[in-house]
Amino acid sequence: MKHLGRKVYHLAGGLALLSAYYLFGRDRALMGYAVLFVIVLGLDVMRLTVPAMNRFVYARFASFIRDNEAQKLTGTAPYILGIGLSLYLFPLAVATTAICFLAFGDVAATTFGERYGRTRIGNKSLEGTAAFALVAMVVGGILYSQGLGTSPWVMVLGACTAAGVELLTLQVNDNLVIPVVSGGIMELARWLA
Repeated sequence: MKHLGRKVYHLAGGLALLSAYYLFGRDRALMGYAVLFVIVLGLDVMRLTVPAMNRFVYARFASFIRDNEAQKLTGTAPYILGIGLSLYLFPLAVATTAICFLAFGDVAATTFGERYGRTRIGNKSLEGTAAFALVAMVVGGILYSQGLGTSPWVMVLGACTAAGVELLTLQVNDNLVIPVVSGGIMELARWLA
């Protein structure tokens, strides 16, 4: 499986950051995300500024870094920011659902798209997007059944939104956009209901 380390890192990182919120509470977790975001962004900028450091990091962590990230910022800082903003902006059930869409759905889209993606839309595939939506709905259903997620119809709307956002080629990293946009749509739907 291509970039297995990155996929595990993506999934485990999302779950760890979300767990920190449940374990340490809102204020401590949000402060921790802010500090972590600044540190990660600073290290990423330093990596790009110091060629020797970039070569060192890329040589040792190639399974975590996409080829196109060798000369640009990685998705880690936007990932932390997307999770932090979701937990800051939305009720916990909505934020938890949106973050799990990112953690599980994005990995499903990449994994399935690399293996079975035939219908290309830019550098993504329709098959990967379908896998994202399906996995997001399953995860959302599990969260709802455990009292951690939002209502099924809101969750399905959010899962489809998250999958659609992942399919788009954006100037902003989708790790930031997926949870914030899908969380916003779910919160709007809850508010209008």
